Amino acid sequence: MSNVGPVKATRENLYTADRTALRLNQFDMLNFWFIELYDNRDRLVRDQWVKIMKLRIVREKLEECYHSQSVNHMQNCRALVERYLNDLPKARMGGRPPTL
Repeated sequence: MSNVGPVKATRENLYTADRTALRLNQFDMLNFWFIELYDNRDRLVRDQWVKIMKLRIVREKLEECYHSQSVNHMQNCRALVERYLNDLPKARMGGRPPTL
């Protein structure tokens, strides 16, 4: 295959007929919009997982507080409950938000 100019990146020409990948230097990098799309999606999913894991840590601390402060848990665990309830709607995994 000769070294030709940039090739527009489409699904059809990512692989030639014999299933060998075209050389990377043949692609026009401006046509790789989908790479940025996947990077943004991965970043969004990673941020959502961080929020979910933070909420899980707060929930575990809250359970520990309930067990250790058995009688006074209403007073002593109030800050954790408020934090958990404030963070709960924000810690979601993608999809459409629920309709009210």
